[in-house]
Amino acid sequence: MVRLAEKLDSTGEQKQMNEVSNIAYRYAALLYGIIAAYFWYLFYSLWVFLGKHYFPQNVSSIFSLQNHNFSTVSIVVATVLTMAVIVVLIMNKKLKTFIVDVGDELSRVAWPTFKEAQKTTAIVIALVIVASIVLFLADTVFLKIINLIMSTAA
Repeated sequence: MVRLAEKLDSTGEQKQMNEVSNIAYRYAALLYGIIAAYFWYLFYSLWVFLGKHYFPQNVSSIFSLQNHNFSTVSIVVATVLTMAVIVVLIMNKKLKTFIVDVGDELSRVAWPTFKEAQKTTAIVIALVIVASIVLFLADTVFLKIINLIMSTAA
């Protein structure tokens, strides 16, 4: 899971250095959280869909939408299924290695500062406005030309 690199220290002895930083594990945890949120929503939606269309709709049934506990049951079922999926995913060695490597790469990215992000956003907004004006003018010119052609043809 964690790649180790052999490095020589000042005395010439080898020592093992952990290549993967703690930030990589934080990003990996974030990715697992996103996956968990997706599966939770998927299972919850599936359970509600099944409740609406396939479970009997009498009040005595715990699976009935008319039962006040249906929402609680839906949340519990979605949570249990999500936990099971996440445990299976965490146990998968290839996926764990992949997610930690992704987190390691994310920690190496040179993220822009707040000022750089503001400037880039302002440039994008300005270019979108300019492109919109150019397209509006081109559309207006073509509309006038087509109307001129259609009026002289009639």
